[in-house]
Amino acid sequence: MAEIIELDIERIAQGGDGVGRLGELVVFVAGALPGERVRAIIKERHSRFLRATVSEIIHASPDRVAPIVSPGDHVPWQHIAYPAQVCYKTAIVAEQINKFLPSVDVPVQPVIAAPQPWGYRNSARLHADGAALGYHAAGAKTVVDLTDDPLLLPALRAALAGLRQLPFAGLVEGVTLRASATYGYAAARLEPLPTADRRALARLAAAWMAATPVLAGVTLGDEPLVGTEAIYDELGGVVFRLSLGSFFQVNHAQAERMVEVVRAALAPRGGRLLDAYSGVGSFALPLAAGYDEVVAVEAYHPAVHDGRQSAVDNHITNVQFIAGVAERVVSQLPGPFHAAILDPPRRGCHPALIEAIIAHQPERIAYISCHPGLIGRDLAPLLTAGYHLTLVQPIDLFPQTPHIETIVVLCR
Repeated sequence: MAEIIELDIERIAQGGDGVGRLGELVVFVAGALPGERVRAIIKERHSRFLRATVSEIIHASPDRVAPIVSPGDHVPWQHIAYPAQVCYKTAIVAEQINKFLPSVDVPVQPVIAAPQPWGYRNSARLHADGAALGYHAAGAKTVVDLTDDPLLLPALRAALAGLRQLPFAGLVEGVTLRASATYGYAAARLEPLPTADRRALARLAAAWMAATPVLAGVTLGDEPLVGTEAIYDELGGVVFRLSLGSFFQVNHAQAERMVEVVRAALAPRGGRLLDAYSGVGSFALPLAAGYDEVVAVEAYHPAVHDGRQSAVDNHITNVQFIAGVAERVVSQLPGPFHAAILDPPRRGCHPALIEAIIAHQPERIAYISCHPGLIGRDLAPLLTAGYHLTLVQPIDLFPQTPHIETIVVLCR
């Protein structure tokens, strides 16, 4: 028999669960909000905490709203009114900073809210299982069939609707969609099943293009099938070429705000800028005009190709893209650097990269984190080396989810 408990929810945790107490035990309750009293089903027992899910809401928070997507594992915060989501995210970042960097006395700025809480995503990776097409269920490999996704830009919703009309079952195991927020069109990348016939895939791509006017191209992996193999979008005054596998921030309006925050914080005034984990150059190219030289380091070769091509297309001549693993490349680069940008993947920075940054001694560092729980780990060595925090600015790139982007600025 499932064990059901009743408790009050006091706050919200990193990761998005409500937090309450059962005696001496901390209880993390998925789907619960601060201020609520709930009944919850225990899912996991540990020595110091429990994990549970809401079974009944006894007293609801005024911040609770009706969900609009069902099932909605990919929008786990859709039951929270958007202004409350922003407040919760500010509190989470502040808690994580205070927990892991207790001696730092820099106030966390309020989260920069997204202008569009829905309809903002410019990319999506969908999975296919037979005739089912959608995202994986939370904590499982089961594909949840998705007829529509209001998180997506209109061009991607049209592309999804077009594909669902066609016989893709038995041909693909995944599909990546990417849209240009600036120009309003989309392109797609098919991940074929090992048994799929290439001619059948080509027919599928052609039929999809014919049924979807906003779809400009379909690739098979990195190989073009029909139409364009890349899209173009603008960010920070730069037109970017984007291969379908290259990383680009999913929320275009908020990516613009990120560029603005980083530019203002670094206050470019010549010298050299290092951009580690640079991707296609989302920061390197828009900020290039403020520096004598920019060195952008990225491990994913197609992204490096995109960045170099975008530099040529925009007549930017002072950015050098280096293909390689950041912690290996940066330690070998000649100094000095006057400023550095660190925009690592979710796992954070490699310790060797932090050591290399300390050795280069840039005057200012902009560190961008998509995992508040790792900010303290990555920044502690920099603080020990004599840097101090001047700005902690969360920004909401992912409304309807607990994910948080944070820009941290340090000065030497």
